[in-house]
Amino acid sequence: WTKEKLTTEELKNEVLLAKDDREQTVWHVAAKNGNSELIQRLWEWAEEKLTPEEIKNKLLLDKDTMGKTAWHIAAEKGSLETLETLWDMAKEVDINPEELLLAQNIKGHTAWQIAAENLRLEVLRKLWNLAKEVQPNTNVLKKHFLLAKIMYQYTAWQWAAKEGSLETLETLWIWAKEVELSPDELLLAQNEQGRTILHMVSEKNHVEILHKLWVWAEKSQQNPNELKKKLLLAKDQYGYTVWHRATYFGRLEALETLWGWAKEVELNPHELLLAQSEQGELSCTSQQRETM
Repeated sequence: WTKEKLTTEELKNEVLLAKDDREQTVWHVAAKNGNSELIQRLWEWAEEKLTPEEIKNKLLLDKDTMGKTAWHIAAEKGSLETLETLWDMAKEVDINPEELLLAQNIKGHTAWQIAAENLRLEVLRKLWNLAKEVQPNTNVLKKHFLLAKIMYQYTAWQWAAKEGSLETLETLWIWAKEVELSPDELLLAQNEQGRTILHMVSEKNHVEILHKLWVWAEKSQQNPNELKKKLLLAKDQYGYTVWHRATYFGRLEALETLWGWAKEVELNPHELLLAQSEQGELSCTSQQRETM
């Protein structure tokens, strides 16, 4: 079809505002395919045939059955060009920036959380810079971005560590410093199972990230040894320390690294070797139980 072959009402109702069985408009579909050229063409038609309110509410902010807008989908697919196009269009119809940045899907996730879950670092950069432009309140940036939870109550920071994305982790650390987020809020934050970032990287044997976290803990405050001891001895909801988790998964390199750090901060070896879980298990027996 082409614009010239359709009446005004057909163009409006059968193209611009039409929805499929997932309640997606052509706007959603174009965003899914990363087709910013098509979105631009649709925008030109929409400006001719729709009111600003219709463009705002029935196109830019319209949600499918999963609560996703075109903005959410562009973030999920990692389409920077589409995000930029949608952002410019939103400004033209006077959409409050937060209506895009903080819009939630059916899971309660924003574009930031969706990008974090999919490890879309370039999208995270784009969203962070846009948010800083329009939101001078650093508390909002902390709450809705750096400390926002995704699946299993992970933050973007924790998810990046679990997945072994050092570049994403380093970027998020820099942003945390920009808004003066306490290092403890990152390093000691727990997911739904009570595990800290050190639990996560130890059980995955992400030794390079382990070393980076240790360096950050060293530089983060006046008494880094206290923070380091907290990291080594922190227990999840089952009473497991990082030492337990590394033992459970047979992560020898991580164990050797943790042992060296325990000596560095003069931690009593018994506090590692004889630490007990909620079931009364020692670290050396936790793996045995799982392999029985």
